[in-house]
Amino acid sequence: MLLIFILAVVAAVSRSEEDIMKNLTTVTWAHAVNNKTYLEAALASEVSMLEADIVMGTIRGKDGPPLPIMAHPPATTSDLTLADFLSAVAQYNKGNSKPKGVKLDFKSIEAFEKSQDLIAKYTKPEVNFPVWLNADILPGPVKATTKPVDPVKFLTLGSKHPRAVMSVGWTTNYGKNVTEGEYSRDQIGTMLRMINEYKINQTVTFPVRAGLACNSQPVLLDLLRETTSLNSSMTVWSSEGDAVEVDRMRALILTVGLERTYLDVPHELAARLHLPPSDVGAKN
Repeated sequence: MLLIFILAVVAAVSRSEEDIMKNLTTVTWAHAVNNKTYLEAALASEVSMLEADIVMGTIRGKDGPPLPIMAHPPATTSDLTLADFLSAVAQYNKGNSKPKGVKLDFKSIEAFEKSQDLIAKYTKPEVNFPVWLNADILPGPVKATTKPVDPVKFLTLGSKHPRAVMSVGWTTNYGKNVTEGEYSRDQIGTMLRMINEYKINQTVTFPVRAGLACNSQPVLLDLLRETTSLNSSMTVWSSEGDAVEVDRMRALILTVGLERTYLDVPHELAARLHLPPSDVGAKN
């Protein structure tokens, strides 16, 4: 059985781009689009954004040096290269009135470095779909041990693609036996300093884990206030089984604003948030 995780707060049969921008929580997601079968299914679905992981590896059954492929660690083989992934999305979006965007989640700085020419090809002004460049570039809660992607190199290279959305976040340790935690003021401050020091001037979104974000409203509001000039937003995400204080999460989203919050969480959690429908606030 093919599994593609399609997560949304509200399903809308037809809505304008203007309405979507009023409520980013209505943007829908397909996850781990890391092989040809998933890619075909995701393109045929109603989702708005395709999230996929990039590592250095090889195509199964083919020889040659490592190259950027679609896979999640620890996997290092796939049937889909980043080049073929982007080509297929571009071909689907060609002339399409509802193009699908891509969120490219780079798992190593080497994969990002080796992808620069490809990224440049799809971040030109004439390209009709959004491209997000995502990585966990800083250590975060709760005593996270995953090694972040090199922040200096990621921001420096990412800034060379001004049309791309920079999606930069923190590594986390949460879920299972870890049910409490928050983003510290130091962690938020470090992100702000990095953004300023490397003169990021394109659109930025900050992926934050729901169970941690709901305990971190003051510092997240500071982060977004300080980056308003970058058209900043937060992307709230959650893994299955994460402990989330629903009332606090809803309060954070409504305080930040639906127009500045992407919601990428399991459907059950999204439904419990009881957020306003997509047409609230839309013009007549």
